[in-house]
Amino acid sequence: MSRFKGLGEMSAAQLWETTLNPDTRRLMQVQLGALDWLQTSAHMTRLMGKGEAAARRELMELHGDAVEVDV
Repeated sequence: MSRFKGLGEMSAAQLWETTLNPDTRRLMQVQLGALDWLQTSAHMTRLMGKGEAAARRELMELHGDAVEVDV
């Protein structure tokens, strides 16, 4: 099994199989707790947005100890 950093690294067949095939894809709503849509969108941009590395680093530095990781 291989891992991809982003969808742009996949071949067309892999992208179809994992993401685009309407028979197997699922669209799921993402919401962070009791936050409304705009707040959730802002947090998702901070976590995943291009050019947001400094904000992600700040978030990890402030709240990194609050997370339990089961590896």
